[in-house]
Amino acid sequence: SLCVNYGAGRLIFRSRKRIFLTAGILFNVFLLGYFKYYDFFVENLNLIFRSSFALKHILLPLGISFYTFQQIAYLIDVFNGREKSRYSFLTYALFICFFPQLIAGPIVLSNEMMPQFEDPEKQRLIPRNVATGLFIFSLGLAKKILLADQLALTADLLFTAEAPDILLTAAGSLSYMFQIYFDFSGYCDMAVGIGLMFNVLLPANFLSPYRASDIQEFWRTWHITLGRFLSQFLYFPLGGSKKGLVFTCFNLFVVFLVSGFWHGAGWTFVLWGCAHGIAMILHRIWSKVLHCAMPRILGVVLTFLFVDFAWILFRAEDFRRAKRVFGGFLKFSAETGNSLLAGEAYVWILAAFGICFLLPPAYSFIKGFRTSIAAWIVTLALLVVSICYFTRYSPFIYFNF
Repeated sequence: SLCVNYGAGRLIFRSRKRIFLTAGILFNVFLLGYFKYYDFFVENLNLIFRSSFALKHILLPLGISFYTFQQIAYLIDVFNGREKSRYSFLTYALFICFFPQLIAGPIVLSNEMMPQFEDPEKQRLIPRNVATGLFIFSLGLAKKILLADQLALTADLLFTAEAPDILLTAAGSLSYMFQIYFDFSGYCDMAVGIGLMFNVLLPANFLSPYRASDIQEFWRTWHITLGRFLSQFLYFPLGGSKKGLVFTCFNLFVVFLVSGFWHGAGWTFVLWGCAHGIAMILHRIWSKVLHCAMPRILGVVLTFLFVDFAWILFRAEDFRRAKRVFGGFLKFSAETGNSLLAGEAYVWILAAFGICFLLPPAYSFIKGFRTSIAAWIVTLALLVVSICYFTRYSPFIYFNF
C-alpha cells in the first residue's frame, strides 16, 4: 500500500493527470473493501439471492481504515497542488506508519505531518515537550483504565441482559456513552502525548463534544479529524451547501451514511450513520429555514439524549439486541435491573458527567502547560494508579474499526 500510493503520488505530481488519481483512489478503496467488507457483501448476497458463497473471515490489517483515508487524502492533496511530493519514501512511510496514531487516529494529513518530520528544530530533545507529552499521555491512560474500563462493566451488563429494565437501560446506555468517549479520547490523548515526546504535534480529535448544544457542534468536537476528512474530500466535492437546501441535505446524508459504513460492516452502523445524517438535516432546516433560536441548555439536553440513543445502535451487535435495549426504556419492573446493577455504577456515571461538563479537554493543556513539582506529582500519580488498575485484557473500542 505504501509503495503503490507513494508511486501514484509521484506520477500525479509530475503529470497532473486525473487518471492516476482515480487509479490510486480505486486501489485504496479496493483494499479497504476487500479486507473489511468482503464478508458483509457476500453475507447479504447470500441472504437476498439464497446463494451459498463461502465467507472468507479475512483478518483485518491493523489500522487499515485510518491509513487508507490518510493515503487517499495525500493523493488528492498532491493533485490539487497542496502537497509538493518532494519528500523521500522514508518520510512518507513515517507519515503513514507513525505508531502513536496508526491504529485508531487521529486521521492526519500529509501537509501537517511531513514538514514536522523534516524540521531540524524538532530533531533534538526538548524537555518541555517530553514533560507535556508525558502529562497528556497520563491523562489518556487514566481515561481509558480508570474511567472507560469501569464504565464498560455496566455497559456490558446492559447489552448482554435478556430483559433489561429502565434502570439498567438508562445506566447502561449512559455508561456506554461515556465509555466510548473516554476510551477513544483517551487513546487520542495518549497518541498526542507520545507524539509530543518526539516533538510531533498531532491535531486535536476531541474538544468536549458532550457539551454541544446541537448536532453540528457535536460533530465539530467529536472525532474532529474524521469530520475534517469527510468535509474536505466528500462533502465539498459533492457541492457542499452551494447548490441549495435540497442538495445540501442530500450531501449531508451521504457524508453520514459513509461515516456509518466506514465504522463497521454492519447494518446497525449504517442506521447509526443515517440517524446522524437525518439529525444534521433537521438541524440545517431548523437553523437556515425556520431561523428558530433554541435556548442553549435545552439544546445541550436534546443533543445529549439523541447521541445517547444513537450509541445504542452503534454498540448493539444486531437489530434484535438493539430492539431489546430500546425496549428496556419501557420496562418499569423487572428482576434484571435491581439484581445486576450495583450502586457503584451510578458513582462512575456521575463522575463521568462531572469530568465531561466541568473539566477542560486534555488537548487544551498543551499550550499552557508548565513543568512544576505539582504537575509531576499529578502525572506520576495518574500513571501509577492506572498501572495498578490495569488488571484485565481491555482493548480500545476503535481497534475494531
